[in-house]
Amino acid sequence: MGICTVQHINHVCIAVKDIDETVRFYRDVFGVAEAEVVDIEDQAVRAALIQVGGSQLEFIEPTDPNGGVAKFIERRGEGVHHICFEVENLGGTLRRLDEQGIAVIDREPREGLSGTIGFIHPKATRGVLIELVDQVDARRLESDVVSRAIKVLVAKPGLDGHDRGAKIIARALRDAGMEVTYTGIRQTPEMIADAALENDADVVALSILSGAHMDLFPLIFERMKINEMEDVVIVAGGIIPEEDRATLLEMGVRGVFGPGTSTTEIVEFINAARTELEGTPGA
Repeated sequence: MGICTVQHINHVCIAVKDIDETVRFYRDVFGVAEAEVVDIEDQAVRAALIQVGGSQLEFIEPTDPNGGVAKFIERRGEGVHHICFEVENLGGTLRRLDEQGIAVIDREPREGLSGTIGFIHPKATRGVLIELVDQVDARRLESDVVSRAIKVLVAKPGLDGHDRGAKIIARALRDAGMEVTYTGIRQTPEMIADAALENDADVVALSILSGAHMDLFPLIFERMKINEMEDVVIVAGGIIPEEDRATLLEMGVRGVFGPGTSTTEIVEFINAARTELEGTPGA
């Protein structure tokens, strides 16, 4: 039994010069969800945590040219800054390390992006900065990170044979950090509603060009009700006449988007609609 028993690697932290560019790069190249960048003033950094499988990546960008992270990059260049381990009873772990003469930067736990944390000096760990995080906090925050990804089902009801627009929307939503499932063309209302249930969708995005929306959408809502998924946000796009939009909104469609609508507008609408629904009592 060691002085410090590691339960799990929480994250690997990479120091970078431009965190926004780095987050976009990892999103576009590796397909990871785009993360919120936050300012951590007491550490003079901007930081982001990205969930990757059972662990996380952290990126930090210095905000003070005289801060520790800025000096790290100046001395070593961009790259791995530290490794974070989860431990039980962080306070007790730090005290035991200190009592054994192991150089700790934090003798008492403090708040960090990953939860309650403390650092071990790299001179005690063969040149690698080690962060420890309390396992209880880490598991709770990791759950929060995972839950932020909105699950979207993109579907083509009816006999539409063209799906280029639907695929563009699916890609844009995925690039925005959402978890997207595309059902393909020629889906029945039952197939769409059942796929929404199977994928635990937060949002169903319907793309239709055939003009059969007034016939098919009520059937989709009926099946969604049977599946007890009335809290799912439903949006629609495609060739939908202006005179039909009010009826669709009354039916329960949250937003209707015609040709030429920017993908940014659709992403922002879905984010706002889901946030509003999650804040509704009983939702």
